Amino acid sequence: MRRTDIKAAVLLAAVLAPRMCAGGDPVAVTPKWLAEAKRTMGSKLIVAEASWNPGGGEREYNAGHIPGAIHIDTDVFENGSPRWHLLPPAELHAALSGLGIAPDSVVVVYSHQTVAAARVWWVMEYAGVADVRYLDGGLEAWRRAGFPVESAPNKLAPARFTARVRSRLLAETGGVRRQRGSVVLADVRSESEFRGETSGYSYLEAKGRIPGAIAAGNAADEARLYQHADGTLREAAEIREMWRKAGLPVDGREIVFYCGSGWRSSLAVLYARMMGLRNVRNYSDGWSGWSTRYEQSGGEWKQVPSSNPVTRGQ
Repeated sequence: MRRTDIKAAVLLAAVLAPRMCAGGDPVAVTPKWLAEAKRTMGSKLIVAEASWNPGGGEREYNAGHIPGAIHIDTDVFENGSPRWHLLPPAELHAALSGLGIAPDSVVVVYSHQTVAAARVWWVMEYAGVADVRYLDGGLEAWRRAGFPVESAPNKLAPARFTARVRSRLLAETGGVRRQRGSVVLADVRSESEFRGETSGYSYLEAKGRIPGAIAAGNAADEARLYQHADGTLREAAEIREMWRKAGLPVDGREIVFYCGSGWRSSLAVLYARMMGLRNVRNYSDGWSGWSTRYEQSGGEWKQVPSSNPVTRGQ
């Protein structure tokens, strides 16, 4: 994409994006923005519906999607059961190539699940896609705005994705362990997960939290703390105030967001971008990566407590 095209896209997004905090990035866009982008950007624009729903995600897509949109099963970016951790860069790039996404693509992601769209938005940002946007409100917002849908599936020809990952966006277990006293750890799981009453996942045995973490509000769709009942995002200023009341500093100090496996924390990172916070990372492996070692023997996986410290209770 030419520099002038990117500049025009950014200016358009700033006008038509949901309201941000001063200095925030226009990463979340409206159906009106997308309709205009579809008209003006041509093949550089890729619209993607993301989902994770065993046996059902593609059925939702086939029942109706934004015209031209491809479907992305989020499994394509993760290493499968029982870990569900982010793939290494070379494998991420192979997955993006197979989807037909090039490094200079402009990608707009949406989903019936807010955190699924946020997850894919963040994965593509980390992987090095030039310009990735999140469609606020997803397909239902698109329908409410009066735009058409289609049911015919779309697939793109494979591309050649080669780019440098944006390593500054990712926190890894070793780094979190070394920097735990010098960065702010923000836990965006439920209160019961934070207190160690439940792991939050049927497949994860370990319970608790990373010592020193601040409970920053459950970012899951069903909690409705980060999004409205219709699936649209709450104002960035509202989330900033929620974080402030929780004791989470938003003054430029480095913040590492985590949840169980990187989905809810991706939504928190999206909000941080809308607030203009730059010194933010996503601990993608999250509580699973911190608490648990996965060992395979005889074709069976075993979960073993890691040597990392754990806190439970209030």
